[in-house]
Amino acid sequence: MAKRPETAAAAGATRHVDSLAARVREAVRTRDWTALARVDAEIAERLRGHDAQRADAGELAAWSELRQAHQAAMRECRYEAQRLSEAMEQMGAHRQVWLAYAESQAWQSVPPHAKVAP
Repeated sequence: MAKRPETAAAAGATRHVDSLAARVREAVRTRDWTALARVDAEIAERLRGHDAQRADAGELAAWSELRQAHQAAMRECRYEAQRLSEAMEQMGAHRQVWLAYAESQAWQSVPPHAKVAP
């Protein structure tokens, strides 16, 4: 079977999918979760119009790269969610200690000559 020459439309589609993969990797690298959400929405929109039956080998390879980048991003999101959950748990566990410390600091800030109500 002879390889079909890549059309301009197919080349454009491949470049766009490559761009999406690069943006996913960059958002994860910089931990920019807002940017990751934006590119994720673009991926979903792109998938709505995607016809894998009409894609050439280059576009299919680009989609495969995008899938791998997206899977890595999802692993990072799960890791970050777990890290934040643990931090929140730790903050909750130490809440009483922090409140007691803050209260003790408030008492220490009263000037020595101030009259304190009984």
